[in-house]
Amino acid sequence: MMRALPPLLVIAGPAGSGKSSIAASVASPLGAAVVGLDDGGFADQHGVDLIALQHRLDEVQDAPMLVVEGVFAMALLPIRWAARWTVYVDTPPDIAIARRALEAEDPRSVLRGYLEYGRDGFARFVANGRQLADLVVDGTQPVDAVADRIVQFVTAASPGRPPAPRPGRE
Repeated sequence: MMRALPPLLVIAGPAGSGKSSIAASVASPLGAAVVGLDDGGFADQHGVDLIALQHRLDEVQDAPMLVVEGVFAMALLPIRWAARWTVYVDTPPDIAIARRALEAEDPRSVLRGYLEYGRDGFARFVANGRQLADLVVDGTQPVDAVADRIVQFVTAASPGRPPAPRPGRE
């Protein structure tokens, strides 16, 4: 039997765009639980472990709201279709890859992965999330400023009204 999810905010964008930090900053004022897709190391959305994702969603099913964040969050149709709000963190690829490389123990593996499959994967499965999003935020801005913009956007939405249909939801 399919369970109903609490209201769902989806945050997508390239690896290194700041999604995890933004999701954590958004969660507290909204009283939301955060579920990360753990999808940054894959070439496309097919690498996401959907069973593990379901277990993480089950663990927070009683939360009043969920924030799901991940590189392929908008590429996974069940997640995108279930979303009440979608946000794309627009960060230039050079900044995103530099952030990822600086966090890595060995930045060469991050750079090599980006050159071998990251650029193509971004173009094919991530970048189009920008057009599908309800809100596009600037990933070069401070995390707190971006989080405040998202909280304002979510709280401005009328709670009793379903979201308007968006392109790509059919």
